[in-house]
Amino acid sequence: MKAGKTNYIFDFYGTLLDIHTDEEQQSLWKKTAALYAAAGADYDGAGLRAAYVGMVREEEEKLAAKTGYKFPEIDLRIVFARLLTEAPARHDARFDGLTTGELFGSDWVWSIGQAFRALSRRRMAVYRGTEGVLKRLKARGNRLYLLSNAQSVFTVPELEMSGLKDLFDAVYISSDVGMKKPQKEFMEKLLREQRIDPKSAVMIGNDFSSDIRVAMLNGMDSVHLNTDGYSEEEIQKRILDAGDGIENPVRPRLIRSGRIVSLLEEVWTDAGLA
Repeated sequence: MKAGKTNYIFDFYGTLLDIHTDEEQQSLWKKTAALYAAAGADYDGAGLRAAYVGMVREEEEKLAAKTGYKFPEIDLRIVFARLLTEAPARHDARFDGLTTGELFGSDWVWSIGQAFRALSRRRMAVYRGTEGVLKRLKARGNRLYLLSNAQSVFTVPELEMSGLKDLFDAVYISSDVGMKKPQKEFMEKLLREQRIDPKSAVMIGNDFSSDIRVAMLNGMDSVHLNTDGYSEEEIQKRILDAGDGIENPVRPRLIRSGRIVSLLEEVWTDAGLA
Protein backbone atom coordinates (compact mmCIF):
# COMPACT_ATOMS: atom_id res chain seq x y z
CA MET A 1 0.00 0.00 0.00
CA LYS A 2 1.29 3.44 -0.82
CA ALA A 3 2.99 5.45 1.89
CA GLY A 4 0.89 7.19 4.50
CA LYS A 5 -1.87 4.60 4.78
CA THR A 6 -2.10 3.33 8.33
CA ASN A 7 -5.85 2.67 8.65
CA TYR A 8 -7.40 -0.11 6.61
CA ILE A 9 -11.21 -0.23 6.49
CA PHE A 10 -12.60 -3.48 5.14
CA ASP A 11 -15.94 -4.64 3.86
CA PHE A 12 -16.80 -8.16 5.07
CA TYR A 13 -19.05 -10.14 2.75
CA GLY A 14 -17.59 -10.72 -0.70
CA THR A 15 -14.33 -9.10 0.38
CA LEU A 16 -13.03 -11.18 3.28
CA LEU A 17 -15.74 -13.82 3.49
CA ASP A 18 -17.15 -15.79 0.56
CA ILE A 19 -20.78 -16.50 1.42
CA HIS A 20 -23.94 -17.58 -0.34
CA THR A 21 -27.40 -17.55 1.24
CA ASP A 22 -30.74 -18.52 -0.26
CA GLU A 23 -33.89 -17.03 1.25
CA GLU A 24 -36.03 -18.25 -1.64
CA GLN A 25 -36.01 -21.91 -0.62
CA GLN A 26 -39.36 -23.15 0.67
CA SER A 27 -37.70 -25.36 3.26
CA LEU A 28 -36.25 -22.29 5.01
CA TRP A 29 -39.68 -20.82 5.62
CA LYS A 30 -41.27 -24.14 6.60
CA LYS A 31 -38.57 -24.82 9.18
CA THR A 32 -38.66 -21.27 10.51
CA ALA A 33 -42.46 -21.50 10.75
CA ALA A 34 -42.01 -24.60 12.90
CA LEU A 35 -39.76 -22.60 15.25
CA TYR A 36 -42.44 -19.93 15.53
CA ALA A 37 -45.09 -22.56 16.19
CA ALA A 38 -43.00 -23.80 19.11
CA ALA A 39 -43.20 -20.26 20.53
CA GLY A 40 -46.97 -20.00 20.04
CA ALA A 41 -47.22 -18.29 16.63
CA ASP A 42 -48.99 -20.32 13.95
CA TYR A 43 -47.85 -19.79 10.36
CA ASP A 44 -47.38 -21.91 7.31
CA GLY A 45 -44.20 -21.33 5.33
CA ALA A 46 -45.76 -19.11 2.68
CA GLY A 47 -47.64 -17.05 5.26
CA LEU A 48 -44.50 -16.48 7.31
CA ARG A 49 -42.56 -15.36 4.26
CA ALA A 50 -45.28 -12.93 3.18
CA ALA A 51 -45.49 -11.45 6.68
CA TYR A 52 -41.69 -11.14 6.86
CA VAL A 53 -41.41 -9.33 3.52
CA GLY A 54 -44.25 -6.96 4.44
CA MET A 55 -42.80 -6.10 7.84
CA VAL A 56 -39.33 -5.50 6.42
CA ARG A 57 -40.81 -3.03 3.94
CA GLU A 58 -42.81 -1.27 6.67
CA GLU A 59 -39.81 -0.96 8.98
CA GLU A 60 -37.58 0.37 6.19
CA GLU A 61 -40.16 3.00 5.26
CA LYS A 62 -40.52 4.08 8.90
CA LEU A 63 -36.77 4.32 9.41
CA ALA A 64 -36.26 6.30 6.21
CA ALA A 65 -38.98 8.76 7.24
CA LYS A 66 -37.52 9.10 10.74
CA THR A 67 -33.86 9.55 9.78
CA GLY A 68 -34.02 11.05 6.32
CA TYR A 69 -31.32 8.61 5.21
CA LYS A 70 -31.35 7.59 1.57
CA PHE A 71 -29.87 4.24 2.59
CA PRO A 72 -31.47 3.21 5.90
CA GLU A 73 -30.73 -0.14 7.50
CA ILE A 74 -33.22 -1.69 9.89
CA ASP A 75 -32.34 -4.19 12.59
CA LEU A 76 -34.11 -7.39 11.54
CA ARG A 77 -34.63 -8.35 15.18
CA ILE A 78 -37.62 -6.01 15.18
CA VAL A 79 -39.13 -8.05 12.37
CA PHE A 80 -38.41 -11.37 14.06
CA ALA A 81 -40.08 -9.99 17.21
CA ARG A 82 -43.11 -8.64 15.34
CA LEU A 83 -43.62 -11.96 13.59
CA LEU A 84 -44.23 -13.47 17.01
CA THR A 85 -46.30 -10.73 18.65
CA GLU A 86 -48.39 -9.98 15.55
CA ALA A 87 -49.01 -13.52 14.35
CA PRO A 88 -52.55 -13.80 12.90
CA ALA A 89 -53.09 -17.08 14.74
CA ARG A 90 -51.65 -18.03 18.12
CA HIS A 91 -51.83 -20.66 20.79
CA ASP A 92 -50.81 -20.44 24.42
CA ALA A 93 -47.07 -20.14 24.94
CA ARG A 94 -44.59 -18.68 27.40
CA PHE A 95 -44.26 -15.46 25.36
CA ASP A 96 -47.93 -14.46 25.66
CA GLY A 97 -48.30 -10.92 26.93
CA LEU A 98 -44.83 -9.74 25.91
CA THR A 99 -44.59 -6.69 23.65
CA THR A 100 -42.47 -6.37 20.51
CA GLY A 101 -40.17 -4.00 22.38
CA GLU A 102 -39.70 -6.48 25.21
CA LEU A 103 -38.92 -9.28 22.77
CA PHE A 104 -36.57 -7.23 20.59
CA GLY A 105 -33.49 -7.66 22.81
CA SER A 106 -34.37 -11.13 24.05
CA ASP A 107 -32.25 -14.25 23.74
CA TRP A 108 -35.14 -15.87 21.86
CA VAL A 109 -35.10 -13.28 19.06
CA TRP A 110 -31.31 -13.51 18.85
CA SER A 111 -31.59 -17.30 18.59
CA ILE A 112 -34.36 -17.26 15.98
CA GLY A 113 -32.33 -14.84 13.88
CA GLN A 114 -29.28 -17.08 14.03
CA ALA A 115 -31.35 -20.16 13.21
CA PHE A 116 -32.90 -18.38 10.22
CA ARG A 117 -29.44 -17.45 8.95
CA ALA A 118 -28.03 -20.94 9.44
CA LEU A 119 -30.95 -22.45 7.55
CA SER A 120 -30.50 -20.03 4.65
CA ARG A 121 -26.71 -20.33 4.42
CA ARG A 122 -25.40 -22.50 1.60
CA ARG A 123 -21.70 -21.61 1.58
CA MET A 124 -19.32 -19.73 3.87
CA ALA A 125 -15.54 -19.63 3.75
CA VAL A 126 -12.82 -17.05 4.34
CA TYR A 127 -11.10 -16.14 1.08
CA ARG A 128 -7.69 -17.73 0.66
CA GLY A 129 -4.88 -15.69 2.16
CA THR A 130 -7.17 -13.31 4.07
CA GLU A 131 -6.09 -14.12 7.61
CA GLY A 132 -2.41 -13.95 6.69
CA VAL A 133 -2.82 -10.58 4.97
CA LEU A 134 -4.65 -9.07 7.95
CA LYS A 135 -2.02 -10.36 10.35
CA ARG A 136 0.78 -8.94 8.20
CA LEU A 137 -0.93 -5.54 8.06
CA LYS A 138 -1.32 -5.57 11.85
CA ALA A 139 2.30 -6.61 12.31
CA ARG A 140 3.33 -3.55 10.30
CA GLY A 141 1.61 -1.33 12.86
CA ASN A 142 -1.58 -0.62 10.91
CA ARG A 143 -5.06 -0.45 12.40
CA LEU A 144 -7.84 -2.53 10.89
CA TYR A 145 -11.56 -1.79 10.87
CA LEU A 146 -14.68 -3.47 9.54
CA LEU A 147 -17.47 -1.43 7.92
CA SER A 148 -20.17 -3.83 6.83
CA ASN A 149 -23.67 -3.62 5.39
CA ALA A 150 -25.03 -6.40 7.52
CA GLN A 151 -27.23 -7.57 10.36
CA SER A 152 -25.59 -7.99 13.75
CA VAL A 153 -27.75 -11.02 14.50
CA PHE A 154 -26.19 -12.70 11.44
CA THR A 155 -22.75 -11.12 11.27
CA VAL A 156 -21.55 -11.28 14.88
CA PRO A 157 -21.68 -15.11 14.86
CA GLU A 158 -20.25 -15.32 11.33
CA LEU A 159 -17.39 -12.99 12.22
CA GLU A 160 -16.62 -15.24 15.19
CA MET A 161 -16.84 -18.33 13.00
CA SER A 162 -14.47 -16.79 10.44
CA GLY A 163 -11.69 -16.49 13.02
CA LEU A 164 -11.05 -12.87 11.96
CA LYS A 165 -12.86 -10.98 14.73
CA ASP A 166 -9.88 -10.36 17.00
CA LEU A 167 -7.85 -8.84 14.16
CA PHE A 168 -10.05 -5.74 13.99
CA ASP A 169 -9.62 -2.69 16.16
CA ALA A 170 -13.33 -1.86 15.79
CA VAL A 171 -16.33 -3.26 13.95
CA TYR A 172 -19.16 -1.19 12.47
CA ILE A 173 -22.30 -3.03 11.33
CA SER A 174 -25.03 -1.14 9.50
CA SER A 175 -27.98 -2.59 11.44
CA ASP A 176 -26.49 -1.17 14.65
CA VAL A 177 -26.50 2.42 13.35
CA GLY A 178 -29.59 2.55 11.14
CA MET A 179 -27.77 3.27 7.87
CA LYS A 180 -25.67 1.46 5.32
CA LYS A 181 -23.04 2.17 2.67
CA PRO A 182 -22.96 4.30 0.59
CA GLN A 183 -24.59 6.59 3.17
CA LYS A 184 -21.79 9.11 3.69
CA GLU A 185 -22.48 9.42 7.41
CA PHE A 186 -21.77 5.71 8.00
CA MET A 187 -18.13 6.16 7.06
CA GLU A 188 -18.01 9.53 8.81
CA LYS A 189 -19.10 7.88 12.05
CA LEU A 190 -16.19 5.44 11.91
CA LEU A 191 -13.67 8.16 11.02
CA ARG A 192 -14.92 10.48 13.76
CA GLU A 193 -15.13 7.91 16.54
CA GLN A 194 -11.76 6.38 15.72
CA ARG A 195 -10.15 9.80 15.18
CA ILE A 196 -8.94 8.91 11.72
CA ASP A 197 -7.74 11.41 9.14
CA PRO A 198 -9.35 10.27 5.84
CA LYS A 199 -6.00 10.84 4.10
CA SER A 200 -4.46 8.13 6.28
CA ALA A 201 -7.21 5.59 5.48
CA VAL A 202 -8.20 3.32 2.64
CA MET A 203 -11.46 1.44 2.07
CA ILE A 204 -11.20 -2.09 0.67
CA GLY A 205 -14.27 -3.78 -0.78
CA ASN A 206 -15.79 -5.74 -3.63
CA ASP A 207 -18.82 -3.53 -4.33
CA PHE A 208 -18.52 -0.35 -6.38
CA SER A 209 -21.95 1.01 -5.47
CA SER A 210 -21.43 0.75 -1.70
CA ASP A 211 -17.76 0.29 -0.72
CA ILE A 212 -16.12 2.39 -3.43
CA ARG A 213 -18.83 5.05 -3.53
CA VAL A 214 -18.81 5.66 0.24
CA ALA A 215 -15.04 6.18 0.03
CA MET A 216 -15.48 8.58 -2.89
CA LEU A 217 -18.13 10.54 -0.98
CA ASN A 218 -15.65 10.99 1.87
CA GLY A 219 -12.72 11.90 -0.41
CA MET A 220 -10.87 8.71 0.52
CA ASP A 221 -8.67 6.27 -1.33
CA SER A 222 -10.19 2.87 -1.99
CA VAL A 223 -9.28 -0.53 -3.36
CA HIS A 224 -11.63 -2.72 -5.35
CA LEU A 225 -11.14 -6.47 -4.95
CA ASN A 226 -12.64 -8.08 -8.04
CA THR A 227 -13.93 -11.19 -6.29
CA ASP A 228 -17.00 -11.20 -8.56
CA GLY A 229 -14.91 -11.62 -11.72
CA TYR A 230 -16.04 -8.45 -13.53
CA SER A 231 -14.72 -7.88 -17.03
CA GLU A 232 -12.58 -4.80 -17.70
CA GLU A 233 -15.49 -3.16 -19.49
CA GLU A 234 -17.81 -3.78 -16.55
CA ILE A 235 -15.21 -2.50 -14.07
CA GLN A 236 -14.83 0.80 -15.90
CA LYS A 237 -18.61 1.25 -16.18
CA ARG A 238 -19.08 0.62 -12.47
CA ILE A 239 -16.32 3.06 -11.56
CA LEU A 240 -18.13 5.77 -13.51
CA ASP A 241 -21.44 4.88 -11.85
CA ALA A 242 -19.83 4.95 -8.39
CA GLY A 243 -18.55 8.46 -8.97
CA ASP A 244 -21.78 9.81 -10.44
CA GLY A 245 -22.63 13.22 -8.97
CA ILE A 246 -19.36 13.48 -7.01
CA GLU A 247 -16.98 16.29 -7.92
CA ASN A 248 -13.50 14.92 -8.71
CA PRO A 249 -14.04 11.49 -7.15
CA VAL A 250 -10.94 9.60 -6.07
CA ARG A 251 -10.73 6.62 -8.41
CA PRO A 252 -10.20 3.25 -6.75
CA ARG A 253 -7.08 1.19 -7.08
CA LEU A 254 -7.91 -2.09 -8.76
CA ILE A 255 -6.97 -5.61 -7.78
CA ARG A 256 -8.33 -7.19 -10.91
CA SER A 257 -7.43 -10.71 -9.84
CA GLY A 258 -9.50 -10.38 -6.67
CA ARG A 259 -6.55 -11.77 -4.67
CA ILE A 260 -6.30 -10.00 -1.31
CA VAL A 261 -2.58 -10.81 -1.04
CA SER A 262 -1.99 -8.01 -3.56
CA LEU A 263 -2.73 -5.53 -0.76
CA LEU A 264 0.74 -6.29 0.56
CA GLU A 265 2.33 -5.00 -2.62
CA GLU A 266 4.17 -1.74 -2.08
CA VAL A 267 4.55 -0.73 -5.74
CA TRP A 268 1.55 1.03 -7.25
CA THR A 269 1.09 2.21 -10.81
CA ASP A 270 -1.23 4.79 -12.30
CA ALA A 271 -3.32 1.93 -13.66
CA GLY A 272 -3.66 0.28 -10.28
CA LEU A 273 -2.66 -3.21 -9.25
CA ALA A 274 -2.62 -5.96 -11.85
